[in-house]
Amino acid sequence: MKIVIAGAAEVGTHLARLLSRENMDVTLMDQDPHLVEQLTFFNLLTVVGSPTSISALKEAEVPSADLFIAVTPNESVNIHACILAANLGVRRTLARIDNYEMQKPESREFYKKIGINRLVYPEMLGGEAVAQAISRPWARMSFDLCDGKFILLTVKVYDGAPIVGQKLMDIGRNHPQYHIAAIKRGDEVIIPGGNDMILSNDIVYFVCPPDKTESVRMICGKKDRNLKRVVIMGGSRLAIQAAYNLQKNYEIMFIEQDLASAENIMEKVPSAKVVHGDQSDMEFLSSVGLLSTDAFVALGGNSGNNVLACLTAKKLGVGKTVAEVEDIEYISLAANLNIGSTINKKILTASSIYQLLLDADKTSAKCFSLVDAEVADLVAQPGSKITKCQVMQLGLPRGITLGGLVRDGKAETVTGQTVIQPGDHVVVVCMNEKINQVEKLFLR
Repeated sequence: MKIVIAGAAEVGTHLARLLSRENMDVTLMDQDPHLVEQLTFFNLLTVVGSPTSISALKEAEVPSADLFIAVTPNESVNIHACILAANLGVRRTLARIDNYEMQKPESREFYKKIGINRLVYPEMLGGEAVAQAISRPWARMSFDLCDGKFILLTVKVYDGAPIVGQKLMDIGRNHPQYHIAAIKRGDEVIIPGGNDMILSNDIVYFVCPPDKTESVRMICGKKDRNLKRVVIMGGSRLAIQAAYNLQKNYEIMFIEQDLASAENIMEKVPSAKVVHGDQSDMEFLSSVGLLSTDAFVALGGNSGNNVLACLTAKKLGVGKTVAEVEDIEYISLAANLNIGSTINKKILTASSIYQLLLDADKTSAKCFSLVDAEVADLVAQPGSKITKCQVMQLGLPRGITLGGLVRDGKAETVTGQTVIQPGDHVVVVCMNEKINQVEKLFLR
């Protein structure tokens, strides 16, 4: 598949890296030569030029491409570029947008008519991620897999948790209802084997059916908290989208320092309480009731300030905190701090586009990427190696684990005795460099 990506900022670069690992024909274009010159990873062509220039689009071979993706920071540029690309002959187009109204069904139909097949709104993805983080306050994050048949839960465990100090082989024998797919220990992501042990301060990735999440909570030693009141710091589009997703189930209060932004929030989210004041003033935060808040969500424009705000909220006794961390290089650092969940719109957007793209290939529908690992929903083809014997006899190399399977619409955990059947959807977690090896196992 030939793909042209317009926009070499973090979203475009992250997406290009994901796709180039799949050995796809990827061209990344941007009018800033400095951004383009920095891109040196394998299997990528680059073009310096504006995505609204017909000559630059032709230089990038857009007319012969299968897909044109416009993810520059400017919505109007993305729309314009996709219209031009469609008229030049590209098969499909996708644009990153900044306007919730454009996601309405009638708007999507209009944009399809003028040549834009898909619209991706990062703030909507971020708002959904915030709501997921709040819905299970004892987990760092949760993601649906295989159309909701499985959930991937990330949980940080501490001394005293029943799971700490146990080997995975013992956990699997005593708790077959879930599978530990990965462990993040410091800056390292581990795809564990049976002899690996869970240690205090590990972030553990569990794969389980939705009705088994309570077992995961209990073995991690986490309390189940009934959240009612959520405070959101910031008045950005992401903050407003998060409120839209939360307002049905929670009491929402905004803290916003800018008066114009505060007035905009009152107009956009009339059901929420809006407090105008200095977000860094501890006395002010205490006076508005932060001490009695169940959850605190920091969605300001500065990643460092968001992290510090969440650390402050934790010290004040807030049980659940969520921070927007848009600087990708800070994500690992933030994950190791005691700030709860982190949200990054760039990675969410790139992973969403990646999933939309590869959903068309029914043999390999990727879900998303972890920091150094990849999660995939792979379909076993008739005659493929993965169906020839029990899992224990496959000789899977270290760095690959099978988290579960869906057969005839029912979710099952995978054990060493499991035999994968043709048509099974299998949740696979593996290190980035292993993904091509894994896919070969599922193909005839």
